[in-house]
Amino acid sequence: MARIEGLMRTPDFQPKMQFSTSGPSSARLTSLIEISRLLTSAIDLDHLLGLILKTSSQLVGSKDSSLLLVDPATQELVFVMAQGSVSDKLKMVRLEPGEGIAGWVVKHGKPLLVNDVAHDPRFTAKVDKMTGFKTRAILAVPLEDHGRIIGVIEVLNPVKDKQYDQEDLELLSAFASHVAVAIRNARLVTSIKETNRYLQSEIDERYRTLIGKSASIRASVRSARKVAETPATVLLLGETGVGKEMFARSIHAWSPRAAKPFVAVNCVALSEGLLESELFGHEKGSFTGAHQQKKGLIELAQGGTVFLDEIGDTKQEFQAKLLRVLQTHQFERVGGTASITVDVRFIAATNKDLETAVRAGTFRKDLYFRLNVVTITVPPLRDRKEDIPDLAAFFLQRYAREMKRPQMTISPGAMKKLADHDWPGNVRELENVIERAVVLASENVIAAGDFTLGATSLPDSQIESLLELPFHVSVQAHKKALLSHAINKASGNKTQAAALLQLQSTYLFRLCKQLGIS
Repeated sequence: MARIEGLMRTPDFQPKMQFSTSGPSSARLTSLIEISRLLTSAIDLDHLLGLILKTSSQLVGSKDSSLLLVDPATQELVFVMAQGSVSDKLKMVRLEPGEGIAGWVVKHGKPLLVNDVAHDPRFTAKVDKMTGFKTRAILAVPLEDHGRIIGVIEVLNPVKDKQYDQEDLELLSAFASHVAVAIRNARLVTSIKETNRYLQSEIDERYRTLIGKSASIRASVRSARKVAETPATVLLLGETGVGKEMFARSIHAWSPRAAKPFVAVNCVALSEGLLESELFGHEKGSFTGAHQQKKGLIELAQGGTVFLDEIGDTKQEFQAKLLRVLQTHQFERVGGTASITVDVRFIAATNKDLETAVRAGTFRKDLYFRLNVVTITVPPLRDRKEDIPDLAAFFLQRYAREMKRPQMTISPGAMKKLADHDWPGNVRELENVIERAVVLASENVIAAGDFTLGATSLPDSQIESLLELPFHVSVQAHKKALLSHAINKASGNKTQAAALLQLQSTYLFRLCKQLGIS
């Protein structure tokens, strides 16, 4: 078995069995059993899919075959892999739910044999028009896993002008029953590997920013690690830019839910109606523009964590709907009536004083109590200035590597300038300052003059540095500097920053996303 698994991982591996499409059924079934054994040994998903197509074609005597899988989010069928003359043109082509012969097979959960597609109303010529291929006959069988149709195997145009028969259909259907199990196993292995790589990189890179020498940050990190092991709802408090989302991601990564999705939602970046649609999803036709059913972010986060940033700025109507989800873990899509139950952990964050908001009547008391199960306060940077050297070194290493400027350091005078600053924008402001300095500094040693702290314009030396860059790069750098300054001046409030810059708030949010300003 180890030898077989090694062969399966070899890119040019081809199954050496040859299938006789005219021989006795027993011989074909014996071959099927053997190849099924190989399938269950495969753990590399891409190689497995290629093996499935090669085998499907050989079993029934064809050169062209396709594997389509159902997109769980849209229920569309996606051509994930194909074999034959137009395989490159097919990849990632999509069919609407129920569209074509493949869509019919998924909808009804039954195999289908059509030897003359031109006279079959279920056939769609869309794919042929896109690829230039001419389909004459189709043999399509569903892939079923635990009672759920996950995809379709299609084999097209038998060789030597033969026609597909019932035996071909039965044989391919028997093969498909093994395929679904093999795909599930390979997907599981792939998911575990990807999750491990992701978590390791995130912990090694991003979450190092949680590490500091100060007693205050170490206490907050200890609380985060402890609560991560529980399913408790967490409320993160702190000024804008202190790293509340970083804490939320860390709690997720340290929790038993780490292998499941982490979904972050900025509650003020969207209008109330759009926020509901994004979180809860919507049914087709529930409002203008709702052309199809859409799962919400809470539903997509099943088993994982939902992070609700800036929860203190939401409206009471939305707060009431959110309260129900927190209490019952049930909700309905916008325009829907069916209750959906989810298993997710909620982490909320705000820079507002929620107790004051409750007294003022702008924040629901019952929602506050529901969120305030475990509260972690993230301290501002001005209260833990001993962490500045470590944070600055981390950001310097990250951006110097990204911009291919290795061996950069910060001079003692420049570091003192960082230590003397009050940092109204906290860690986010520090990160932006370091990134800007990496872009603009003319030497590998960053001097005090390379840092712009609270300035409304760039110094002449940095203007000269900008002139050495391509125009679009310099414009982007200046845009980022201007936006960062405005956001810091507004104490992290992007709506106020937009007003300072005389911009629409929606446009500022879009610019921040484009420029990587969190």
